[in-house]
Amino acid sequence: MRINVFGDTISAMVAAGCLAETGNKVTLIGARKKDYAEPGLNKLLEQQTEAKRLVFGDSHDTQAECHILALHPDDCQNARRIASLLQDNCLANSSLIIRSNFTIGLAKELAEICCLEYAINPDFAADGHAIQAFVRPDRIIIGSHSNHVKQQIALLFAPFNRNKDVIISMSPASAELTKYATNALLATRISLMNELSSIAEKIGADIEEVRLGLGADTRIGRSYLYPGIGFGGDNFTRDLQRIKSLLPEEHQNGGHSLLQSVIDINENQKELLFRKLWHHFDCQLADKTITLWGLGYKPNTTSVTSAASIKLISAFINQGCRLKLYDPFAKNSMQHWLEENLDKEQTSRIELCDEMYQATQNSDALCVLTEYKAFWSPDLSLLNDTMRSKIILDGRNLYNRYWIEDNHFCYYGVGR
Repeated sequence: MRINVFGDTISAMVAAGCLAETGNKVTLIGARKKDYAEPGLNKLLEQQTEAKRLVFGDSHDTQAECHILALHPDDCQNARRIASLLQDNCLANSSLIIRSNFTIGLAKELAEICCLEYAINPDFAADGHAIQAFVRPDRIIIGSHSNHVKQQIALLFAPFNRNKDVIISMSPASAELTKYATNALLATRISLMNELSSIAEKIGADIEEVRLGLGADTRIGRSYLYPGIGFGGDNFTRDLQRIKSLLPEEHQNGGHSLLQSVIDINENQKELLFRKLWHHFDCQLADKTITLWGLGYKPNTTSVTSAASIKLISAFINQGCRLKLYDPFAKNSMQHWLEENLDKEQTSRIELCDEMYQATQNSDALCVLTEYKAFWSPDLSLLNDTMRSKIILDGRNLYNRYWIEDNHFCYYGVGR
């Protein structure tokens, strides 16, 4: 097929690259060639560009049979502009496929503007696993009332639907709600585990043992049962707020919303390591040097949006601490955030480091915030030499606490 993909998101890049790899002629509109943190994406785009199956363009292919929108969820005005552009400049029987997680109802509006049959095809991939999720999906949801569009998408995704038929057809409204409901349920599991973590610490249990017991129940499973310092990024928090806004008024105003509780628990959890260190030093954090490993909201992302690091930096700086920060991908994003949100005196107490052990020089405590592979097996002898106080706060429960303590470090985990 000839396909237009609109957007500069990871979702747009992956869709364009993977569909080009299976022989389609793809035009990617609104994106520029650059280095992406998403594993395998740079190589995929380069290969398909060299094979001339993928073109980065400023204008769309007017002969394309499919137009895929994979914009940022809040880029609604641009979506309307693209729909207006397609109204007079596309094949009459072409299809509009919406992978963006727009506000509920916008997809129908876009289809009415461009006068095309449409489908909601949600992207469920997580950052760091986007290509794998596209080529080996556990489900391909097609939300459409048009048999023509359903057949077209089924043909388009046929190379990724061979071992087992994972296509699920439903109405557009159901497809939109399925995406929101998925994120709401995953976020709820995370906040529940974090709530249970505080109980585990109170009664002397280990939440990691509890997690294994829960996950062994086939009704529950193991996914998203990991306790930690909360979820970040755009998707979960935004989707929770949007779906909450659709609840009946009595649920929103009466304070009985489960979704609001999930949000509140998550925001409180982001400051957990600050509270532990505050108690450790008897409320005297002024002039302490604190190291943060992991600044993005998850590994392999440049985004610091809603990351736990943001909350911790604000809390520590307000107590007069000095900070040494390290992340292999999110350094530039964090630099931008610091310049936008802190004054010169505050930023003068923050150092962004290029190497993980450089960030621990003369540190009074190390806070590990994400699960980068390099963080899983730290050189404790080197940390012993570089750190002023031997304190490790493990925000993702990466370490065997006995190994840490046997090496004469003070260890704090989550729910342990």
